[in-house]
Amino acid sequence: MQQFFFSASKEFGAEVTRLLDFVHPATVALWNLRWQVQGFVAATGNATDDDLSDRFGSGSGFPARNLKKSCIETPWADQMEQFAQIVAANVIALYESWAEEVFKNQIGMHGMHHKWVQFPSRGISGRQDKGVRDVLADIRNTGVSPEMQSAFFPVYSGSKRNGVAHLDEMAVLYRYHKEIRNSFMHSGGRASKVAEDAWSNASGLTRADVGGRRNPIVTQVTEGQRIAYSMEQASDLAAVIIRLIHSIDAELSSSAYAEQYFLNAWRSWTELAKYKALPSDPTQRDRRIAKICRKVGFVAPVDPAAVIALGRNAGLVN
Repeated sequence: MQQFFFSASKEFGAEVTRLLDFVHPATVALWNLRWQVQGFVAATGNATDDDLSDRFGSGSGFPARNLKKSCIETPWADQMEQFAQIVAANVIALYESWAEEVFKNQIGMHGMHHKWVQFPSRGISGRQDKGVRDVLADIRNTGVSPEMQSAFFPVYSGSKRNGVAHLDEMAVLYRYHKEIRNSFMHSGGRASKVAEDAWSNASGLTRADVGGRRNPIVTQVTEGQRIAYSMEQASDLAAVIIRLIHSIDAELSSSAYAEQYFLNAWRSWTELAKYKALPSDPTQRDRRIAKICRKVGFVAPVDPAAVIALGRNAGLVN
């Protein structure tokens, strides 16, 4: 189960799961459609596009146009590249949307932090501006909440998808995929100089560098040449973005910003008054605090006393 602190992170988790749950069976379905169309055409010898549409599109509510072109004339590898581009464009958009929502709206930081988390840190791969670790340093400099550090950070940082030790390397790999996406969207799939540089930076990355299950699949990108992209690469991209968000979300959970976010969620809880008086029994009190935290959208705290201290200081519990 994915555990995130911020609601934007939870929404990302739901959206990326929904995307991948669609893409995986859709890929298998396309493979089987190709096989069935090819078999039907071979058996009939003279099937028209209308015949194929009636045969395979009936009941779907959507006309099946040009099935000969899609299932016979178009190579499978080309269709997989199109699927890969769809996955890449969508997961990158989800990451960009998540960053803007967390840093600008849920934390309330002014500036370019939502952009900087899409880059490796200053000094990495020639980066001159701020990057992902610089953003986290900025947030730590504004204040760390001892109570949040004690209550929640151990849980959120304990995810197996947490790759905080590999943030810069993951950001370098992300830039490789992002510049490939940009080339497909803006240059007809031909690589820009920026895309070639991003490939050069990512080309030496290994499994140990990014903390993944396998070595990243990084194919050569040459300026002006058409880029080849695969579903395996798109899968690498989805995995690295998921780990980036788990890592950043966990690091933010101990910040003063996160403390305020947590307290605001608690204040807005409709049953706040009902649970304001805590039981005198320590065990029951800890259970009550765990219940409150879950009800307002967070995990049960490792240190309930820290949450009680926050709640009392804010007038949320007696």
